[in-house]
Order: sequence, then C-alpha cells, then structure tokens
Amino acid sequence: MSKSRNVTGRGVALALALSAIGIGGNAKAADYLRGAYAGETAPQAAAGPDWAGYYGGVHASASTGQFDPTGFASPLAHAALPNSTIEDLLRNTINLRTTNKMGYGVGGFVGINYLWDDVVMGLEADYTRSSLNGTSTFGPYGLSRDVGTERWSVTSTSTTRGRITDWGTIRGRIGYAAGMFMPYFTAGLALGNVDGRASTTGTWTNTSTATPAAHLPISGNFEGVVGRRGISYGTAFGGGLDMQILPNTFLRTEYQHIQFAGGGKRPDISINTARVGGGIKF
Repeated sequence: MSKSRNVTGRGVALALALSAIGIGGNAKAADYLRGAYAGETAPQAAAGPDWAGYYGGVHASASTGQFDPTGFASPLAHAALPNSTIEDLLRNTINLRTTNKMGYGVGGFVGINYLWDDVVMGLEADYTRSSLNGTSTFGPYGLSRDVGTERWSVTSTSTTRGRITDWGTIRGRIGYAAGMFMPYFTAGLALGNVDGRASTTGTWTNTSTATPAAHLPISGNFEGVVGRRGISYGTAFGGGLDMQILPNTFLRTEYQHIQFAGGGKRPDISINTARVGGGIKF
C-alpha cells in the first residue's frame, strides 16, 4: 500500500507540473501574440528627417546665357545720326543677332524652412559668381531709300557686347517632405551685375541730283555708342531636390531660370543654370 501511495503521489505532482508548464507556455504565447510582455513598452518607429529650421550651403554651377541685343537698334541709330532724315534708314541697317554663351560658377545659399505636416515652405537667398560674355557683330550692311525727293544710301557695321559677372536671387520655396527627400519649386526676384554696350560706324551718301538737306552734306561718316553698366533686375524661378545624407546634412540638385529686363541701353539677358551643392541645417 505504501508503494502504491508513493506512485500515485508522484503522478499527481507530475500532472500538476505539466499543467503549470502548459499554462505558463500558453500565457507566454498569448503575450507574444499581443506584441509584448505585460509592463514592457513597444519599440517606437524612428522619426523622419526634420526639414524645418535655418540652413546654408555652397554650390557649383554650369550656366548658359542668352544675350538679345535687338533693342539696341533705335537708340544706337539716334546716337549716330540724331534727328536726321536718315536716322530711320540707319536703324534698319543695324541687325544685331542673339548669342548664347556658356560659363561655370560657384556660390552659396542661405534660407529658412517652415514645416506643416508634409508641406515645406520657406525663403531662400543665393549668390553665384560666374562670367558670361556675349558679343554680336553685323555688317557691313547697306540700304538705299528715297527720302522725299532725295536718294540716300547708308552702310553700317554694328557690334554689341553683353556681360554678367555675378548675380543673386531672393525666392520663396514650397516643397514636399518625403522622408529623406524633399522636392521643391522656387520663384522670386533676381539682381545681376550687367554690362551692356553697343556701337555702330559707317557712311552715308546722297546719290540724288536734288540738293541735300541743309543739316547733312552729300556724304559723310558716322559713329554712335550706347551702353550702361550696373545692377539689373529680373525674375527667377526653378526647382530642385534636397536629399538628407546625414543628420542635419543634405545634398542638392537644382535648375534655375533668370530673366533680366533689357532696355534701350542694355541687351535682354536670360540665364539657365544647372547646379549641385550641399548644405547644413542649423
């Protein structure tokens, strides 16, 4: 009997132990299914880059400048033969051509971003040091025309030069925060250091038998020069992509178009720029 009771006791103990293990295992399995043990904190997802705040950086660029000097024709003719009967004839012989020149530059930028959910809005200023020169020469080119009872012939050779050595912009930006990438668009104002010059030289001849006008002899030479150097204003727009590579450090690729307004003493100038750079967010 004693031996039987011992066997029975051991069996009961073994059953209780197995039951406890089963209960514990089921509880532990249930905890795993719920995601964590009771009292433990679930791991948090890592936060994305914060694009808000001040930033600054540097860039290198390749630019194509287009110089359109056609607006020089009228003031140049007036400078060479002011208020004469053949001023308009001279203007028609001045046919300066548009030129395109390429150059390389370096510069920097500073700005500030504000973040609303995934929308990034901000203000940025940039500066580029480069050298774009465009020259155009046309002639000698001659025309003849009857002016009243007189027959006049005019031949001219004209040259223009446009040069821009540096420029800067102040632009608003709007972008989209897509993790480590931020595509954006920009638009604003541009200022540039522009030097525009034009000159013309040539001759005129009265080939009619009528007596020429009192203020012009039968033939002669003329020369005229117009130009201006200084700050020119314009507009700028473009777009780009910022990419964060380290905390508070980013790389940039960008396209920018600038249009400087011309006038009687300056050529129309437009600049298309592709650039790459890098910056730090403070």
